[in-house]
Amino acid sequence: MKLYKQRQSKNSALILTSLAVLASPLVLPLQQASAQTLTTVVNFNGTNGANPKAGVFAGKDGNLYGTTSAGGSQDKGTAFKLTGSNFSTLTTLVNFTGTNGTNPIARLFQASDDNLYGATSTGGTNNLGTLFKLGKTTFTTLTTLLNFNGTNGVNPAGRLISDSDGNLVGITSAGGVNNKGTVFKIAPTGGVPTVVVNFNGTNGATPLARLQLASDKNYYGTASAGGASNKGVAFKLTPAGVITSYSFSGANGQSPQSGLIESDKFIYGTTSLGGASNKGAIFKVPLGGGTPVVVASFNGTNGANPTAALTKGSDGNFYGTTSTGGANNKGGIYRLTSGGTVTLLFSFNGTNGATPESTLIQLANGAFYGTTSTGGVSGKGTVFQFTP
Repeated sequence: MKLYKQRQSKNSALILTSLAVLASPLVLPLQQASAQTLTTVVNFNGTNGANPKAGVFAGKDGNLYGTTSAGGSQDKGTAFKLTGSNFSTLTTLVNFTGTNGTNPIARLFQASDDNLYGATSTGGTNNLGTLFKLGKTTFTTLTTLLNFNGTNGVNPAGRLISDSDGNLVGITSAGGVNNKGTVFKIAPTGGVPTVVVNFNGTNGATPLARLQLASDKNYYGTASAGGASNKGVAFKLTPAGVITSYSFSGANGQSPQSGLIESDKFIYGTTSLGGASNKGAIFKVPLGGGTPVVVASFNGTNGANPTAALTKGSDGNFYGTTSTGGANNKGGIYRLTSGGTVTLLFSFNGTNGATPESTLIQLANGAFYGTTSTGGVSGKGTVFQFTP
């Protein structure tokens, strides 16, 4: 299985999955708001990258950094930097070639050593994916830290994070003992990774998103499949490697593909399917673990099939994207209030981008930044600024 192809088809194959519509008193209506301000910062054209699956992040130097899953000199993806007062100046840092990796779909991560770390879903020695470092301060020198080999995982997906010992912690969507994915950790200098979890179906399968290290010192994450109904799980993972999984049933969500976020002693996330209309849901689990509970469901008209994590805004509300749905069925941007009301703020129309799959970030100017994986002038995706 190649994760890049899986991600390309997730909004077609997964949407075909049928699910009985189950009502819940916790499912809240979505509302349409007046148009907000969206500015296209960059149009990808192939040469400068194409089809970004991951979002941008703000480096310690104040610039924005990101990856594209395709495009560049070999059409195997790029890592890039955005500079200038409006971040419209794009510099390609690395062109992936296959040997050094192919199809990066995870957000870059800047560790305490100030280097950037990332993963490619395929490519490398075994064409099963790689981990890499972009050395500070120019981030133009790529060092391959690991070539995945199947036993230690296949097709790394979500962003890397650091543990309390400074190791890099990540997930692979396949491979491991049961070929259903792994959680691993590795020193930032590379070497032999430690497989912390082998997913086996019962405890989850095919994880696609980064882990969240919560205030209780446990890790929380999701797997897009597996569990009691094979509709995915949310899980808690202790530092000692003990995993406890909580199954999605469809009614409370299905096929989670996003990272999680902690807020007010709960862990929040999104599912790409399930909920009242089988078009995705927002859920929460209590800190410490528990069965996912629906906070709100998407209904298609107002957004559908979210694959991105929620972002806590400076106003105390959550913000996020849906990969389809909205006025033009090309995805949208929404707000979730602390009271549980979801409001669609913006619908993409193709010209200004389509199919946003990445998590938003908010900068000090109050604006949110993100990517669309398609659309824009060349149809190859965009970086955008959104002011709510």
